[in-house]
Amino acid sequence: MLHIGDLIQETFARSVSIAMTAIFVENILFTRALGVSATLFVLRKDHDRRLFCLVLTFISAVSCCLAALYSKALGRLSFGYYLRLPAYVLTVGLVYIAVLLITSKLPARHAGRLKPMIHLAAFNSAIIGGLLLAGSRTYDFWGYLAFGLGTGIGYAIASYLMSLGYERLQSDRIPEAFRGFPAMLIYTGILSLAFYGLIGHGLSV
Repeated sequence: MLHIGDLIQETFARSVSIAMTAIFVENILFTRALGVSATLFVLRKDHDRRLFCLVLTFISAVSCCLAALYSKALGRLSFGYYLRLPAYVLTVGLVYIAVLLITSKLPARHAGRLKPMIHLAAFNSAIIGGLLLAGSRTYDFWGYLAFGLGTGIGYAIASYLMSLGYERLQSDRIPEAFRGFPAMLIYTGILSLAFYGLIGHGLSV
């Protein structure tokens, strides 16, 4: 029988493992690059990007925690698979409304800065993508929480790498035909393959 200390240590180790999976292996940003890269281009300033990543991480973590409360009951239904996406969309919508209501209580200066980021974060494909990936596994509450946090942290790391690439891919040394968006697609593809390689899949023969 496990002692409480061993149980806490095992839960913590599992949570860290799940978070690392969400950050590095699932490749949440790069596998959906076309859907989210526009957000990163809007948030060119470093402090805006960091704040946006914090907002996205919070919404992702809270949404995953709420999804954990009904995921097992949903899985027991014969038609539960078809209800997952509507349930996740409804969950994110409720979190979005709650965060907006909380933000509206802040001073106008802070609320005005946060509200556009809340809109972009809540309707970001990384949120729904993280929920769908977490829901496809048999995680407990702490696993969902770790996955939600990992999604946000992974997004922050990926957005930093994307921003570094964007700055360098505007160089005059790049042929004009490839400069900007085409070069960005190639850069994203290379990063995506590099992250995908962490899973350990071999090439098909």
